[in-house]
Amino acid sequence: MKKDVESFHFLLHPRPVVLVCSVDKDGRPNVMACSWITPISEEPPLIALSLWRRGYTHQLIEAVKEFTVNIPSADLVKAVWIAGTRSGRRTDKFAITGLKTQPAKKVSAPIIEQCIGHLECKLVDYVKAGECNVYIAEVVAAYADEELLVNNVWNERANVLLHAGGKYFTTPQACFEVK
Repeated sequence: MKKDVESFHFLLHPRPVVLVCSVDKDGRPNVMACSWITPISEEPPLIALSLWRRGYTHQLIEAVKEFTVNIPSADLVKAVWIAGTRSGRRTDKFAITGLKTQPAKKVSAPIIEQCIGHLECKLVDYVKAGECNVYIAEVVAAYADEELLVNNVWNERANVLLHAGGKYFTTPQACFEVK
């Protein structure tokens, strides 16, 4: 028997959770957790992420038009939870999470040192979708910890953090090749 589900989007989880870094016009960084993100094109390299229109990160991305996407391992789950449940308008989330930044290679927003992978992005366009905006961004740089990749795919040691919905998180159990 099938059960009706109120939060339809939980059926599309688990999915990678990332830390999105943006900056204000004075260069002050902000970080938020996001799992509504996906690649949408290889040529050119584009991603899409859906952000609440009244959120602080939405405001910063629209003003500066650049951001970074940082892929955390499961070791950062507490910092991810804080980054996803507090507003950067009034809180320095870097101070309370212990996350450290370093300059990105090609955009003004920083990357997070403790993360295992990074995408540097420039805003291309956005589409209104319900209470959110879906941002389309070009990936202008992408890099990751070399020892955590096999054939450009995360290995088990990467321990990539996945959001299962609400307060629940998980990690991939195994990576396998279709034969």
